[in-house]
Amino acid sequence: MKRLLSFTILIAITFGPLFSQVTKGDSPFYEQMRSLSFEDREALIYKEITSGNTPGYLKGFVAIKSVERDSKGQKHKVVIFVKPDYLSIGNDSCSFIIPMGPVTAQKIADNFDCSLPTPKIVDMIYKYSVLKLEPFNYIPRGNRNETPDILNDHSRVIFAQMKAAGYKSGVFVAGTKKDIVISSKLSDPVRTKNVTIYGWHKLDGKAIQPVYNGHIDIYVDYSHGVRLISNKVTIDGRDYDYRDILKDPLLHSLLSDEPEPLQRTSYLDK
Repeated sequence: MKRLLSFTILIAITFGPLFSQVTKGDSPFYEQMRSLSFEDREALIYKEITSGNTPGYLKGFVAIKSVERDSKGQKHKVVIFVKPDYLSIGNDSCSFIIPMGPVTAQKIADNFDCSLPTPKIVDMIYKYSVLKLEPFNYIPRGNRNETPDILNDHSRVIFAQMKAAGYKSGVFVAGTKKDIVISSKLSDPVRTKNVTIYGWHKLDGKAIQPVYNGHIDIYVDYSHGVRLISNKVTIDGRDYDYRDILKDPLLHSLLSDEPEPLQRTSYLDK
């Protein structure tokens, strides 16, 4: 019965707006952004989020506690602090999980003393999340999946999935988006202005999207999400900076599954 209810809600939410659009005034941000150029839209996203136009549940962090091994195999107690969901614009009752380019995502992260996740952190978030949802995808048709209407529709589908599963917005959730991540691919000498994405785990725990940097950094589609990670990391009871750990020859493997420490930890690094 729950599966039938979920399917019914998804059909109503997904296909209705494609023809009728959202009710005018339902989301002032959506109405404003849908006719903007990419550059103006990104500027608006940055302004809205950094000015505080985000749901209350995104103001805090979820602590993930785990035991990880350093590059020499020594175990350490690690605590990272992550947002319960992807960045959204609006309030608790009407918000828009908004995809954006990596440069804007990085600027927002910097504004809040945060960073973007590594692929290992994305896996950890999925493992420890309270609610795991089946990824919902649209069939590619030209550039349709990059349009504001589809970005908004996908956000509404996710909230419908949460409701059908018996949860409210703000639950620690995963499986709904591909993450914009930081990895060694930021140092790719050929793809110097590209976005790296990873994740979108299915219910069996396997990620649909491998680590990939084939899209230029102005490419954005409905499946992209931005989840912030606090730059404060606790290791064996002592506070460290997330970015410093990722560059450390010994400790980087606590937060990254790559064999070498990262040279770049930001899309704004030169």
